[in-house]
Amino acid sequence: MLLEAVQSAFHFMLEAFKEEHGDTSELAPIDPTSRLHGTYFWRTLTSDDTAVEIRAEALRAFRRGFRIGRRGKPRTLTQPIPPMLTSPRYWGGPGYPEFPGPSAARERAIKALPFPANREELTARDEELRTLYATAWRDDVPEEDRIWAAEFRNACTMSVNSARRNALAQSAYEGYLQSSDGRFGGEPARPWPSLYHLAAEPWRSFVDRVEEAPEGESEQATAEAAVWEYWDTLYQEAPPWDSDPDRAHWLAAVRAARRKAQADDGPPAMGR
Repeated sequence: MLLEAVQSAFHFMLEAFKEEHGDTSELAPIDPTSRLHGTYFWRTLTSDDTAVEIRAEALRAFRRGFRIGRRGKPRTLTQPIPPMLTSPRYWGGPGYPEFPGPSAARERAIKALPFPANREELTARDEELRTLYATAWRDDVPEEDRIWAAEFRNACTMSVNSARRNALAQSAYEGYLQSSDGRFGGEPARPWPSLYHLAAEPWRSFVDRVEEAPEGESEQATAEAAVWEYWDTLYQEAPPWDSDPDRAHWLAAVRAARRKAQADDGPPAMGR
């Protein structure tokens, strides 16, 4: 029953991906069951040599991937932003695709120019780019520029919202530590800037759920659901809420994230 459920979920994910993005990879001709059976995940799940704990962790990872695939990006990453007239830091960097269209070609040409000889030339070049980027936010973008414009808008939206999401996560983390006298998991906690990705990402999932709390949901219910998301990001089961010794600290984290969101004092919409 479990393996059949996994196969059904995998088929659903694959079909949904094909419908939205297409599938031109070398694996496209292979039927979904064969693709699943060739994965490390399936071998882990079905091998007699796999420890029970590892198998459970693999299932939680698959479950989380399935849930994320179905719901899409969290609201924290998709909120509308004012037009940005400067590009995100990573835009057009090494490995970034070269988009078609005259606006994309003009942007590449400007960025390929030698470094400006003086401040006036630098200002003029920046203004030329700002004018170009303003066209990406127009409602009447020419057909030949639409791919470039859509990708630019998406990159800007992700950049601003990621910074805001990170600020909310930091506030939640620090709110927890203020409540717990600076300890997490029974140990002295590190400051937010020194957390590595694996330790910080669960807090981003935590604030995703706080931001998406249904209207009228109690603070405690929001905290319980957000804690579940926290531990699910780590592919671990959350402690039962009613017996969780850290409930007061989690509630403090929810309140801190909400204060930050309501204050609207996160990172500004860059380049307006």
